[in-house]
Amino acid sequence: MSDASKSSETKGAGGSLIGTIVAVAILTLIAGGGGWFLGGQIGGMEPVGAKPAADKATPKTPELQPLGNVVALKPIVTNLAMPAKTWVRLESALVAKTGEEISPDMAMKISDDFMAFLRSASLLQMQGATGLAYLRTDLEERAKMRSDGKVERVFITSLVVE
Repeated sequence: MSDASKSSETKGAGGSLIGTIVAVAILTLIAGGGGWFLGGQIGGMEPVGAKPAADKATPKTPELQPLGNVVALKPIVTNLAMPAKTWVRLESALVAKTGEEISPDMAMKISDDFMAFLRSASLLQMQGATGLAYLRTDLEERAKMRSDGKVERVFITSLVVE
C-alpha cells in the first residue's frame, strides 16, 4: 500500500511541475507581447512589416548651424570653500553666439568670475553627474551675465579635484 501511495505522489508532483512550466511560458509570452506592443506605442514605432502611410510627410533633416566663435580659457586652479584643503583645476571654453565676438578682456573677467565661484563652492556640490551639470549651468549663467548675453554655451573640457 505504501508503494501505491508513493507512485501517486510522484505523478502528482510531476504533473504540477509541468503545469507550472506551461503557465510560466504562457505568462512570459503574454508579457513579451504586451511589452512589444507598448514599446511600439510609446516609442512611436510602427510594427514590423507595416507600410508607412502615404499621407505622412517625410520629415526634412535639419540643417546644421555653425557654432559661434569658441574661446578657450586659461586653466583655473584654486581651492574650494569646503573642504578648504581640496584643490580644483578647471579647463573650460566659451562659445559666443553667432555674429558675436568675445574680447580677451571679457574672457579674463569671465575667468575671474569662474574662479570666485569655485572658491565659494563645496565638493558636495560637484559630486556626480548631477553636480557636474549644475556646475556647468551655474558657470553658463555667470558667463552670460558677465558678457551681456554674448556667450551661448560653456564647455567644461577638464575638471580635476584633488
